[in-house]
Amino acid sequence: MKTNEGFTLIELLFTLLLLSLFLFLPILYFQSQDKTVQKQTIEQFKNDLVHAQHLAMTEGKVATVLFEDNTLILFVDQKEKRRVVYPTSIEIEPVTIQLEDVAFLANGHPRKSGSWDVRTEHYHTRFTIQIGKGRIVYRQQ
Repeated sequence: MKTNEGFTLIELLFTLLLLSLFLFLPILYFQSQDKTVQKQTIEQFKNDLVHAQHLAMTEGKVATVLFEDNTLILFVDQKEKRRVVYPTSIEIEPVTIQLEDVAFLANGHPRKSGSWDVRTEHYHTRFTIQIGKGRIVYRQQ
């Protein structure tokens, strides 16, 4: 008498389907986490610029920012005050002003106004500093 040992084609296909789903789910999870980190990085970048403005007002000195190698460096009166390394890669592209030209006077007003683009893998945001209002505005493109 013969016995059938093994799997049918349907059983094999069903097993492969389940395995592929289990392998695919973590990929979706990590991609959504990556987008969240990128959005939080852009928000942190904005908060760091506002922090520079507030430091200029509280210390009564000029605050400037420098961005290099995914790190924002904040200077107050030409002395390094804070260094922030961002968790995800961001690119800064000047539109009407270089980021190195961003400086806040002792009263909190920016020295120059202008815009620049900040890009991550999934987001494109334009930052604008307005003279007179002393505001930092950003919007997603």
